[in-house]
Amino acid sequence: MRKSQLLIILMLLALLLAINQLLTGPSSLRRYLGGLPWYGWAGITIFLAAAGICFAIRDARRARLLLEEPIEKHLDENAQRVQLSKELLEKYDPDGPDYPHPVVIADRCIGCQACVDACPHSVLAMVNNLAVPVARSECMEDTSCQIACPVTPKACIVVNTTKIIKPRPVPTRNEKFMTNVPGCYIIGDVSGTPLIKNAANEGADVIKHIAQELRSAPPEPKAELDVAIIGIGPAGLSAAVLAKQHNLKYVGIERADVLATIVAYPKNKYLFFKPESMPAHGGVRADGAGTQRETLLESWLGTMMSHGVVINEHEECKTVKRATDGDYFIVETEKGEKREPCSYRARRVVLAVGNRGAPMKLGAPGEGMRIGRNGQSEDKVVYALSNPDDFKQRKIVVVGGGNASVEAVVDLVARRSGNQIEFRAPDEINEVTFVLRTAFTNDVKFLNKQHLYQCIDEGKVKILFDTFIKEIREREVVVADTRTKEETGKIENDYVLALIGGAPPTKFLESIGITIPKS
Repeated sequence: MRKSQLLIILMLLALLLAINQLLTGPSSLRRYLGGLPWYGWAGITIFLAAAGICFAIRDARRARLLLEEPIEKHLDENAQRVQLSKELLEKYDPDGPDYPHPVVIADRCIGCQACVDACPHSVLAMVNNLAVPVARSECMEDTSCQIACPVTPKACIVVNTTKIIKPRPVPTRNEKFMTNVPGCYIIGDVSGTPLIKNAANEGADVIKHIAQELRSAPPEPKAELDVAIIGIGPAGLSAAVLAKQHNLKYVGIERADVLATIVAYPKNKYLFFKPESMPAHGGVRADGAGTQRETLLESWLGTMMSHGVVINEHEECKTVKRATDGDYFIVETEKGEKREPCSYRARRVVLAVGNRGAPMKLGAPGEGMRIGRNGQSEDKVVYALSNPDDFKQRKIVVVGGGNASVEAVVDLVARRSGNQIEFRAPDEINEVTFVLRTAFTNDVKFLNKQHLYQCIDEGKVKILFDTFIKEIREREVVVADTRTKEETGKIENDYVLALIGGAPPTKFLESIGITIPKS
């Protein structure tokens, strides 16, 4: 209840008491309706009418002032509600509507596309390498775009919203990239700092800090390594190159392939080196506006080879524990298909594991199956689609429900041309079945759904809702109803493409002792 409303009630009660005090006695009350004479009711009526007129005048004046002079917005640090000043609104949203919608501050935008990917309603799009609101009327006040924006202060801000928008939790670290666990450093996407150039720069900077620190620290005879680098993406590879240049004893551990995040990008994708104003000084080149995926891979892998950098691929880090008998860490891993246990003792640890972590598994029998095809052994289940052209005239079961899975389904049967799709030729198209455990996730973009429904209507894709894979066999999969768990059929297929997301490395980081503030 507003203070003004409470004040009216109290004043009305006071008026009633005052009028009753004017009455001469109890006998006189019987002659009046409700115990009040005519002048009592007249007084109440006049009071209410006057109060209503006053509030109407006040509201009209307030509305007029808002039109002429919008209320200056501010930054509420306690509530984490980022708002815009009058000057920024006039510059970047001069004709903005009064309903919730995103505003992008072009001077802050680094072109990472995080806000565009986060918005489920296609309100934002990339224009000239910057995020731009292209459909403000479609905004449903989701606020995921602002949460996903990685820069500080925010470049993408939702205005006219009453929601409290909390930032994405990121691990604690200081200006030298060290976490709250002494000797353990964190860099790249997992630290909340996105973009290739940032990652490469941080990889170089963290090794420089470690090399300087170790020079002044007493020796640790129990440790055979100076630094263990976990995760070899842009940040990890840059760190490994610098470690080699600084003559540090190191080990590079990568659970998949070197630069798997770059390899997973679509063929010929152009990768931007944002922000352009930031100089590149990493162990791998990231100067200029950007380059194509293939050129970047050739350059960076060439740098790795020319410097003699050795990386342990297909080795997954399981635990990182600080030793109790010295200044070093014990890093335990599992290597290869046989999951052979390995252990390293390193004085310092650099975590560059990315923000997605390991891909989530289906949990079905036969998921780890390898099949023979064209004289080679391949995985039956694939967890990423980097190049749809690698699959032609194949029978593929795609499991998912989010944007990545929907886009993969469409790309396996069609090619994109702007906002339109063209179906592949008969000798290139695949036979695709889309399996969803329940339904689409809430963030699936409208255009992606439109393309998928077009494929379904044309008979290019078969879709199964409320279905899960019960068992994976060499030439088929067994599917069942999500609710009843009863088998509903078998689907003949060559591959299973499991695009159900990645488990974030939160538990792994917390197991080391790294704190991740919840808000």
